[in-house]
Amino acid sequence: MATVATKPEIPFNERTLQAFSKEGLEAPSAYGIKRRHDMFRAKYKPANGPLQVIIRQMVRQPVITIDEKGNAVKKDYLTYSFDVIAKDWLGNEMRVPDVEGYYTKPKFHTTTRLNPETGDHIEEKRHNGSIKVYDIELTEKNRKKIIEDIINKSTGTIIDGITFYGKFPDSPLGKGFRCNLYTYDQFINSSIEELEKLGRKEGGPQGNAPYQGKDAKPYIH
Repeated sequence: MATVATKPEIPFNERTLQAFSKEGLEAPSAYGIKRRHDMFRAKYKPANGPLQVIIRQMVRQPVITIDEKGNAVKKDYLTYSFDVIAKDWLGNEMRVPDVEGYYTKPKFHTTTRLNPETGDHIEEKRHNGSIKVYDIELTEKNRKKIIEDIINKSTGTIIDGITFYGKFPDSPLGKGFRCNLYTYDQFINSSIEELEKLGRKEGGPQGNAPYQGKDAKPYIH
């Protein structure tokens, strides 16, 4: 009897969808991504070839967070984009893109109204935009292991095929910028402060790289 190939787990960042659904709200873009993933899953046939997860870009950036005491704290967060690639029942290649390291959740503005019959104040929440939540925090102790583990688990990914990016806001060192000229060693071994200093060097992080690899596009976190 022929054995039936089982489908491996296909990565899908559905946390935005979950965050909006939890509040009874729709997230059109997240639903569109889910539909593409559902179609991919339905068509994927393991017998026609292995599933590949190919990381295209890894990004590190400082993000200001507020701790429980109200203090502003700068943290180092990682995001990455990847393609999931496989073959359908006809042997044709399929691919679906995704990102990891953040999701979007809804924001609310809360008001109260007075119940004229009881005198009670009734809270009312109104959807008022959204906020991006980062969830892969890097520290000196875990940075190397986290990045290595992500790459090692992504079958089909090779380090030379990844673009390593840094995104930085305005700082005492200069205007905000983005840079994609980091080597793997620089990306994995540098603190976020060291990464910024490398990116601001004349000629780029590697000293002899073309300056046009950096840009002065607005920093968006």
